[in-house]
Amino acid sequence: MTYRVVQWTTGHVGREAAKAVLRHPLLELVGCYAWSDEKEGCDVGELCGVDPIGIQATRDIEALIALEPECVCYTPNKVDPAELERLLESGINVVCSYFVNGRTLGEDVRSKLEAAARSGNASLFGAGIFPGFANFIAALMAGVSSNFHKIRFLESVDLSYYEAIANYTNLGWAETPDDKWRVASREVLGQYAECVDVIADMLRIPLREVTFDYEPAITPKERTINGFTMPAGTLAGQKCTWRGMVGELSVIELEVVWNAGLGLEPEWPMAHGYTMEVLGNPNVHTRLMFSPSQEQIDSGRIADLANPVTAMPVVNAIPAVCDAKAGVRTYADLPLITGYYNPA
Repeated sequence: MTYRVVQWTTGHVGREAAKAVLRHPLLELVGCYAWSDEKEGCDVGELCGVDPIGIQATRDIEALIALEPECVCYTPNKVDPAELERLLESGINVVCSYFVNGRTLGEDVRSKLEAAARSGNASLFGAGIFPGFANFIAALMAGVSSNFHKIRFLESVDLSYYEAIANYTNLGWAETPDDKWRVASREVLGQYAECVDVIADMLRIPLREVTFDYEPAITPKERTINGFTMPAGTLAGQKCTWRGMVGELSVIELEVVWNAGLGLEPEWPMAHGYTMEVLGNPNVHTRLMFSPSQEQIDSGRIADLANPVTAMPVVNAIPAVCDAKAGVRTYADLPLITGYYNPA
């Protein structure tokens, strides 16, 4: 069976998702949503940096729904629950980056999404590299350990290579320290807390609550990265930790360390990837890292590797999500999702 897919936006991640859909042996790209007026009517191939494919991007949502796709690959910079509801009620399955289970959107929003999915007999699934795929690996590791009692996960990333580092202004970067940035980080990064939920669901861990800790890092000197200036004494990094508690015990720990280069105060060790640990019998240690392809090296845009590793877990999940029961779905609900061999 071939699944008809509409790509929703063609930003950094969306471009990679659209190209992946075009290559996927079980998927057919039939339409594309244009986020801006400038992209209205443009060929999707050209928007994604490949040859024209004869499909034009449009801002007409009803026209895209009328294409009767099995799935929308939804990859905007920010989730719009109203858009998701509209698609789900129309009977269209949705795979989404920057979404896990919707809990941190609030119970009212999550209930509406669940109701829309059931009304349209459709499924909503969120993934990406992390939150998403990497924490799935952390849960999978526990399968070889008897009597495990803790799952630890560290994401450690130097963002001085990230083209869109200016996006971190919503977390207070380039601003003076203030407790409001702790609040902003907890709200904006809520999907990380949802990762704890999914790991607990996969491993049948009866959580009491998920806690949050935050520590900022300051740049002692002004620094400019990819046109984004962080004055001396302002935020240029942070450490966030989510803990899944069973009683008074911290059983799941997700620590996320981001910085804008070396020389911050404090300066945490950087692992440049994902480090996972299961404490049990035996203990299990895994480190997940990425390196650029020759194509990315030749293009001079090695930081772009973050985009396909965000897009591919979403795209590869489409067949399973289309075949899943209606409702909000996570890795805990779906069969094993793998890649599809197609070297062309």
